[in-house]
Amino acid sequence: MFKKIRNVQLLIMMLVFLLAGSLSALSAEGKIVLVDVIGREVVLDQPATKLVGTHNPTLNAAVVLGGGEKYIVGFGNKEMSRPLYEAVMDDYDGLVQIGKGGNINFEAVLTTGADLAIIPERFKDQVEQFEKVGLNVLVALPNEESFDTIRQSLTLLGKALGAEDRSDMIVGYMDERIEKAKKITSQIADKKKVLFLGGSSALSVAPAAMIQTQLIEVAGGENAVSGISGTGDFVQVNIEQIIAWNPDVIWYPAYASYTDEDLINDPAWSSIDAIKNKTIYAFPSLVEPWDQPTAALSLGIAWAAHNLHPDLYTLDEIMADVDEYYNMVYGKTFSREQLGLE
Repeated sequence: MFKKIRNVQLLIMMLVFLLAGSLSALSAEGKIVLVDVIGREVVLDQPATKLVGTHNPTLNAAVVLGGGEKYIVGFGNKEMSRPLYEAVMDDYDGLVQIGKGGNINFEAVLTTGADLAIIPERFKDQVEQFEKVGLNVLVALPNEESFDTIRQSLTLLGKALGAEDRSDMIVGYMDERIEKAKKITSQIADKKKVLFLGGSSALSVAPAAMIQTQLIEVAGGENAVSGISGTGDFVQVNIEQIIAWNPDVIWYPAYASYTDEDLINDPAWSSIDAIKNKTIYAFPSLVEPWDQPTAALSLGIAWAAHNLHPDLYTLDEIMADVDEYYNMVYGKTFSREQLGLE
């Protein structure tokens, strides 16, 4: 008798276990379960449709996945990407500006009706703030910059938006540009030393952990900067350090607060080979920056390879890549003049 009771108890326990498993599966059905770049599990009831954020490279992933028109309802510093977004969005001016960087107006956030905030790892302290106003938060861009950073962000956000086919297509395009540049520059033995300066100061440089290093290397050069640590931002140095590195080539963003002529005419820079040879160039960024951890880095790769090896990667080849990319992402193209290409 005792044995029969025990068997019945075991049977009941098994049924309860199976039922619990079934209920768990049902509760997960239709939901999107994500692990963001800092290891948080984020569960969405359905694909996100209205996104906010203040960090432009992070927001850009949503812009390219939406072809400009979908998803974004609240922006950060709208001036930083105005040329591109004005061209591809019907009402860019009408987007709510929710703040800049770490300063967010949460009353403005609530007016957008957003269902997801996307932020970089550098702003991870904002997670709790967004959650307090009832918003899901996805940390979508790591501090450590690399080609994998872009792949990871586009893939993660593609899942959050139910746009995985489109994220795969854009990542695939970037990978093709990387392989093309590698193939072209693989036989280069004498690599030029390239110094990439920051936009706010000519005495700020891209350290090894920034994406500019991979950009330089895939284009067949080497980063002139050595012995400088840092992630996610340009590092301030002094002119003596730059003189010691003595770069062959200098790149700086087209939106910088200085020009090539400013440095060429500055006696403090006169002993540097790149200054003496006038091999200092504005990295294309009139429509949008091509040197940040965004999908448009694909175009930066093409330009960088052309700049260092114009005989191996021509301007016409760059424009073919540019037209293909902007047609694929936004259904439009830009002229050389609009892009700042000569």
